[in-house]
Amino acid sequence: MSDNDLNLDRPLTCADVMVDPEHQLRIHRDENIATAFSIIREKRSRFLPVINDDGSYVGVFSAPTLLKLILPRAVTIDMVRDNSRLHLSHLQFMRLTRADFHAQLDHLKNEKVSDHLSNPDNIPVAAPDTPVMEGIFMIYKFKRHLMLVDPDNQQFVGSVSPNSLLANVLG
Repeated sequence: MSDNDLNLDRPLTCADVMVDPEHQLRIHRDENIATAFSIIREKRSRFLPVINDDGSYVGVFSAPTLLKLILPRAVTIDMVRDNSRLHLSHLQFMRLTRADFHAQLDHLKNEKVSDHLSNPDNIPVAAPDTPVMEGIFMIYKFKRHLMLVDPDNQQFVGSVSPNSLLANVLG
């Protein structure tokens, strides 16, 4: 929030407390998983908003999704259908070398991030003019960053994180 916007009596909106646009990460829907991994690793991010050519919001690709893609598919089959039906209790019998990890990432170069988006029911989305109290509630409820999307044109505007909220309110 700039000094020009510093009106202590004006109700805050989610746009007032979003991550600085210069630091907001995003990825195009057609980028591959290996590219997403590089961004997540280099920027130490937990998620990447996914956008179309025109900047419209598609969804979220997350670090937990990346981890799921590294696991053998046979391990994750029951997890997709019902978490309570996971029959394996551990994978101590499996080994993963750095070479194995890089081979798996190389295999994922052919996979688009848009084919592996997080479940939209688990991603909070709000308009930029949403009151900040509602944004706080959504972050608390979903335990995730809040995606801000313009309801008129579906443009991705930014995200609100607990840190951006505190930094922009407490300055």
